[in-house]
Amino acid sequence: MDLSGRPSEGRNDLYQKIKKYAYEIRMMELDEYLYGMNKKKIDNEKAYNIIIDAPDSESNPSILFWNAVLADPREPYYKSPRVEKNESKANAFYHWAVDLDIEGMAESGDQYACVCLGEMYYHGRGVDENDSTAVKWFRYAVEQGYANAQFNLGMMYLNGWGVDKNDSTAVEWFRSAAEQGHARAQFNLGWMYFIGVDENVSAAVKCYREAAEQGHANAQFHLGRMYKNGWGVDKNDSTAVEWYREAAEQGHANAQFHLGRMYKNGWGVDKNDSTAVEWYREAAEQGHSDAQFNLGQMYEKGWGVDRNDLTAEEWLLKSLCDLD
Repeated sequence: MDLSGRPSEGRNDLYQKIKKYAYEIRMMELDEYLYGMNKKKIDNEKAYNIIIDAPDSESNPSILFWNAVLADPREPYYKSPRVEKNESKANAFYHWAVDLDIEGMAESGDQYACVCLGEMYYHGRGVDENDSTAVKWFRYAVEQGYANAQFNLGMMYLNGWGVDKNDSTAVEWFRSAAEQGHARAQFNLGWMYFIGVDENVSAAVKCYREAAEQGHANAQFHLGRMYKNGWGVDKNDSTAVEWYREAAEQGHANAQFHLGRMYKNGWGVDKNDSTAVEWYREAAEQGHSDAQFNLGQMYEKGWGVDRNDLTAEEWLLKSLCDLD
């Protein structure tokens, strides 16, 4: 027995193994809730709470990176009511992750640290911006079969960031990640099928559906468009409405606008000008210029809302300003 009050070497090794296992479980759950991995439903707030409540949030470089992302106003997609956006605080977290040797953690084979470090080099956060170095770290994680790294590497090839632009190679990496259930990769693969890389509209629908059923808002919106226009599926306005609504309720401005149009015209739903106004307003308040224009018209004509020429003019002018 060690009477010094310090844990014995064997107990310390066990403690470190348990700590590493708990960290890996947290990161796996983060992927599930952020990207729909393992066929989980996307739930951003659950994902963010995993980071915010992590017991090693001040000692683990990967957790610090995600705390930085949540606090970073340059990352508007990632936001939680529990975290205030503050660029100085975010930068402090990025540098803290560097100080705690996130690079050494990545070099040791930690796939999550590899992707975090790649993101840092891509954006130039906590390190000097370097797309080629970002690609290097994504590749390290790809070698371990990590879906999120495959998705990121696909994005690098799609845009020619740090590598020669190659749509076919991007598709390969998106497909590899999509086959593991990565919803953003499924959506991107669907988009690539839709716009003409190995053009296959039916395959695009399949990919969109996979991502949409996991809660990916943009995939839900695009699947709604496929049903509205009869692209790769039988035209069905009612089904289009269902998918538009799924995305609209997640705050997707384009889906809100299109759902407003469905109610305004009675496509797939009973015509309802008041409900159309509600959805146009949701999108308009997010800066959607077409929704602002349509909302202005509703006020101008008194459709679904009391006629108000002043409010109509405000929205119509705003729609023109937001086109600049």
